[in-house]
Order: sequence, then structure tokens, then C-alpha cells
Amino acid sequence: MIYSIEKKQFDDIATWMIPTQETKLPSVLKGVFFMDGNPAPDDCITMYNLEWDEQNYTLSLPVYAPLQWTFEDSILGKILLRLVQLSKLTYKIQFTDASLKKAQVIPFAFGIEIPLWLINATMQQDENSPNGDTWQRKNIWLSIIPRFADYTLRRIVDEQGHYTPAFQDMLTKVQKECLVIVD
Repeated sequence: MIYSIEKKQFDDIATWMIPTQETKLPSVLKGVFFMDGNPAPDDCITMYNLEWDEQNYTLSLPVYAPLQWTFEDSILGKILLRLVQLSKLTYKIQFTDASLKKAQVIPFAFGIEIPLWLINATMQQDENSPNGDTWQRKNIWLSIIPRFADYTLRRIVDEQGHYTPAFQDMLTKVQKECLVIVD
């Protein structure tokens, strides 16, 4: 299914990128996160509305699902959005243990797992951010190219729906509007 696309304003992201169903998502993963430094034409994500596998410390994040991901309102952003929809791009976030401080991020396209030798993506909670406001996203491409497309995930909306100090900084780094997939 291909959902519709709408333009949304970043300055009120806390009003539309929200939880719509109760899940067992841990607090450290709740809120809206900005992909600070991401060279791709996408900006924010939320892990709300997704089922948390508390026994395996795993979350499946469908990038193509409604209101899970924001894309730049540009030609490259539109191309990426359509590729995400077509491939049904999904990330499996597999944490190493109950501390939820380190995870392997495994992409799936067309239902097929992308092998680690092609992209080894990880996320690690910043040690100065015990509540999960900051995460380092690292990549190793083709098993030999490190640090290409690395970025920092910064929580810009907390689980109570309040903007964090990182929100104003995010607004200076993104366009005023973004594209999102909606029902």
C-alpha cells in the first residue's frame, strides 16, 4: 500500500508526530528524534506506535509507515520518500541487552535483510545522556568504509510532548516544512 504524502511544519512537530496507540516502548526510545548531521534528505523519526519486543530487546521501524519519518521538501527528499515507499524500507533495531545502550540497526528492503558487510549500522546512547536524549549513529560500508553518513540522534520532543533544548537548534538546521507519509 502506498500512503499519501503531506507537507507539515517542523515548528509544531510535537502536535502531529505523536503516539496514537499504546505500546510497551521503553521511555528511553519515546519522543521525536532529529538526525543531526545526516547527509541524506531525511530529518526526524519517532519510534512511537511500534510494538516493542521486550524479550528480545527489538523494535521494527517501518520508514514507510504514516508519521514515522520526515523527509526534506526537495527533489532528493521526494525521490528518497518514493524509494522508501517502493522498497518498504524497514529498520530492525536490535539492542544488545536490557540496558538499551547499544543496538545493531539492520535495514530491510523489499522484505530482504541487507547484509552487514554492505552496511553495518549501529546506534549507541551517548554516555553523557543516560535518559536517551542523544545517540550516536555509526555506519561501516562495504566492511571497509567507516564514518560515511554517521550522525547524532537528538531527542527534540520528550515523551510528555514537550520540546527539549535541542528543538530550537534543529529548527536552524532544517527547512520550515517537511514531507511525511500519512494514511
